[in-house]
Amino acid sequence: MKDDYFEDAYKFLEKHPQIIGSRIAMIGYCLGTRMTFKMVAYSKVMKLICAVCCSGIHVQPVNGNLEEFQNYFLENSGKRRMSEKQEIICRDLLLPIPEDPALKVDMGRVQCPLLIVVGEDDQNWPTYECAMDIKAMMEKAGNSHLLTLLTYPNAGHLIELPYTPHTRTTLARFVPTSRPAMTLWGGQTLGHSRAQEDSWKKTLAFLREHLYGRINTAVVYTSNL
Repeated sequence: MKDDYFEDAYKFLEKHPQIIGSRIAMIGYCLGTRMTFKMVAYSKVMKLICAVCCSGIHVQPVNGNLEEFQNYFLENSGKRRMSEKQEIICRDLLLPIPEDPALKVDMGRVQCPLLIVVGEDDQNWPTYECAMDIKAMMEKAGNSHLLTLLTYPNAGHLIELPYTPHTRTTLARFVPTSRPAMTLWGGQTLGHSRAQEDSWKKTLAFLREHLYGRINTAVVYTSNL
């Protein structure tokens, strides 16, 4: 999926008669954070007023498309581990966090308020390590005042809306074989559920503060669907 796909959506919303064009935000979940991070850092079209990234990573071939992003994972497929219950753990595929600037979004370029939500027990992606690297990058660049970081010790991978069930493991299919296998997402039911409640309240507060003041606005959502 190319960058202009999202930029076209932004331009459509920007001109919509019921939208204040200068007040558009972008929210990314899981794989959707890949594009959200890229848009807030590099897009010359999207002038987002703020952005939210939940359970995501900034590590990716910066100039690559989705296929190249998947190939990057495949190149590191040997780093997958198995839990004691024979569940696949994928978080090591992106560790250690690369130093090569071509393999991660330059978060020092971010110029709008950014909220990042991660679970410290994420077993699918190293979202906590990525969040710490993003924080360090933004501190070095002098734009860390734009970052709001929420981390939850007992939360796993996808921190979704409150009251959705916590799923610690699921049967998933992996490229290139597409064979189903049990995958470990991580998290403890109570801690993960509380993280979903707390992060959603704080996400709404973040959007109210930066996005609108009782006026019509728009949010661009991205996910792994």
